Amino acid sequence: MVTEVNEPLLAALTSLSSHSSKLLSSWRTLFKRYRLCGKYVDQLSGLCVGPQLRDLIFADPQAYREKSERQGQDLARSGVPSECVAVAVALYVESCLPYLLSGDSGKEEWTRAFARWASIYQFYLLTGYVQHGSAERQSLEERISQAERRSQDFSVQLGEAYEKERRHLAQDLHDEIGHDLIVLKLYTEVIALDLKKNDIGQLRRKLKESVALIKHALKSVRHLTFDLGPAVWSEQGFVPAVRLYARQFAKRTGIKVRLDSARMQAHLPARCETALYKVLQGALSNVVAHADAHNVKITLASGRESVAIRIEDDGRGFNVERKLGVPRKSYGLRAMRERVELLGGAIDFASRPARLRAECRGTTVEAHLPLQDAEMT
Repeated sequence: MVTEVNEPLLAALTSLSSHSSKLLSSWRTLFKRYRLCGKYVDQLSGLCVGPQLRDLIFADPQAYREKSERQGQDLARSGVPSECVAVAVALYVESCLPYLLSGDSGKEEWTRAFARWASIYQFYLLTGYVQHGSAERQSLEERISQAERRSQDFSVQLGEAYEKERRHLAQDLHDEIGHDLIVLKLYTEVIALDLKKNDIGQLRRKLKESVALIKHALKSVRHLTFDLGPAVWSEQGFVPAVRLYARQFAKRTGIKVRLDSARMQAHLPARCETALYKVLQGALSNVVAHADAHNVKITLASGRESVAIRIEDDGRGFNVERKLGVPRKSYGLRAMRERVELLGGAIDFASRPARLRAECRGTTVEAHLPLQDAEMT
């Protein structure tokens, strides 16, 4: 399109080239009068390049177009509104008109050619905005696609984890409670026979053993209930359930546990409570299996916008980056991360291996979950 007005445009640009500094000053003065655009004056000063790029305009129109479109992309990327770009080009033309129409150099043909160039230049710039928007949309679509794939992968992993937990629960029920109930049934049948024989001595012994079996079964049920979690805090509340779980963990493992929940509010969204409880279970399981720790500190804290849990131990620590780099060895850590990130939160693993200074050893797991827009129960 520029080639149609080559000669008058070249004459106009040549005439304006000796007034570049004055044109820029005049343009800045005009542009600052527009309140919404004035703050972008420095970013848009580079647009006034008609005289400076006259050789490129005629020597390589395609290169000039590409350069102008890249300018538009850069401005869009820096957050300059497209309407400010349109205003900037229009005001630049207005700044040039006095020089084009004054004295002997005044020619309407030059002015029309210059205005034509300005409209083309404006078109190129706005095309750059469109290209930037397309690239942004494509990038967003790719991120959405990646998020969907991650969500699908996590759904599969979560399903496998749930299935694993169900099998584990079924095995525990069979091995512990089921066994106790079978033996208790046999004892009850023996007691019935002893009653028929009037064998009081055997009866007392069998009753005592039956009571011990019942106590053991109740203890097994209590342990399984603690592992399930939600069934406990639905009656007692989340913090009491965590306190009870920590107490039972300390009793079973011999590891000292300290809970700080002074900054924890009473009610949280149910999905946040579940996620935090699972993070706690995962972290404490790792402490027992790998840390060789003596002390654990659990901190619960919540604010208006987020809730956090922090589990610290004084164990031997490990190389976090190396562990996460081997999927088959970091299933627990990745499961915690996926569960937290699925709710829009973030989790951090920090560890100081034992080979470092003794007073700095240990591992910290810290998770944050947002509370905004969460369903409260």
